[in-house]
Amino acid sequence: MAIQAIERKKVSDEVFEQIKGMIVSGNWKPGDKLPSEKELTELFGVSRVTIREALKKLASYNIIETSQGRGSFIRNMEGVSLFDNVMLSVYVNSAEESTIRDMMEFRGIVEIESVYLATQRATEEDFQKLRENYLKMLDARGNIHLFSKYDLEFHKYIAKMTKNVVLIKCYSVIWDFLREYFDRVVETIGVEKGSFYHGEILRAMEDRDAKKARQLMKEHLAATSKGALESLKGKLKK
Repeated sequence: MAIQAIERKKVSDEVFEQIKGMIVSGNWKPGDKLPSEKELTELFGVSRVTIREALKKLASYNIIETSQGRGSFIRNMEGVSLFDNVMLSVYVNSAEESTIRDMMEFRGIVEIESVYLATQRATEEDFQKLRENYLKMLDARGNIHLFSKYDLEFHKYIAKMTKNVVLIKCYSVIWDFLREYFDRVVETIGVEKGSFYHGEILRAMEDRDAKKARQLMKEHLAATSKGALESLKGKLKK
């Protein structure tokens, strides 16, 4: 297995986390205008390009909205849809243990039945793509960041295989909140369990054994949920 370079966290991600922290702590509230790009550059001691990347990420999560000529504002939760309101609340509080538990419960409820549906509805082309993803995951076992990326894509693709547009939309949202924790979860539980369960789930799906795939997904998520909570507790102790 070839050694792969370990990717370092981008400076813009650090800025993103700090701004998010300011919102969580209440220092910046919904409706407040953020300092200008120039002011943020001076505050954080980074380039304007870095600030723009961080703001772009904040906007992609619907945490801020940017208006040309006016600047960037913390989104007012009263002015967004109920769905966006809930998602914004979840993301802003994503560092809390209760929120992680809620998201893992969501996965447990939805993914177990999703793999059951996907096994029944998937095409041979779907299975081929899922297998290709699994093989990439195995090749990336020496790189935790890359491994967790393919781990995430494996589950997301199973959602697509259900052919259920509501499920697919839910996954597209929840993965954005979960992805920053996947690296830490993999660090906690290692790559072997994930490699094992993904392989077994894939084989059960290819055999069209929906019940077995569902049971394997249940076992896999139980282990992952435990790892996610342990990783969060470890992070909070630091």
